[in-house]
Amino acid sequence: MTLYHPTKPPVSTKVGNRQYWGQLHGSAQALAIVNAARQHNGFNLVVAADTSSAMRIERELRFFTGDDQSLPVLNLADWETLPYDTISPHQDIISERLSTLYKLPSLKKGILVVPITTLLQRLMPQEYLLGNSLMVHRGESLDISTMRRNLEKAGYYCVDTVYEHGEFAVRGSLMDIYPMGSAQPYRIDLFDDEIETLRTFDPETQLTVKQVDSIQLLPAKEYPLDKNGINLFKQNWLERFDVNHKACPVF
Repeated sequence: MTLYHPTKPPVSTKVGNRQYWGQLHGSAQALAIVNAARQHNGFNLVVAADTSSAMRIERELRFFTGDDQSLPVLNLADWETLPYDTISPHQDIISERLSTLYKLPSLKKGILVVPITTLLQRLMPQEYLLGNSLMVHRGESLDISTMRRNLEKAGYYCVDTVYEHGEFAVRGSLMDIYPMGSAQPYRIDLFDDEIETLRTFDPETQLTVKQVDSIQLLPAKEYPLDKNGINLFKQNWLERFDVNHKACPVF
């Protein structure tokens, strides 16, 4: 992996696998990164000073890479919450992060943009993400009751109508679900216990759009919410914090 930091010394140098550039104004930073990434036979990490800088650099990188599928541009968004905050990150942010984390292990070449605050955060084990992901194919058998339990265990919320990432709804032989990391929600139509159709739908109108052959289901959270996961959290909390846990909202 090559690490690019666009705010280092004004003289161009190369130390090991790190490259520094100076006096690059505007979108020249992104252009220099893209040119260097195309020459580098590996993955590239771009560290931004903050979230707004990361978003700007990502837009510029996508402009210069265009339709080049051999050099994908990914980002790992910041949670935008404070440590020990009782407010969870927005579902769209979690969805975007999970999508990126799921793609990273299989990419041999590309660019990842990360704010420095995100780079300091711990990530879930790769085994957790891969072990809690599921592919659903048209024509295979599906038990709605089992699927519902698995989705709730993975952090999905059962609602009346699906609008946001991490939600699902069951109406007879129909199941609507908005998978994390997906650009659109899906409607699963069952004939007995067999998936007859898989279709995308518009969350605003609830009307179906097109048929697909399969969908990828990622966990709804970056941490386990099953009984073992909750017990592990409580155990680690009690070992590390010498406070009255009953008075702590986070606990």
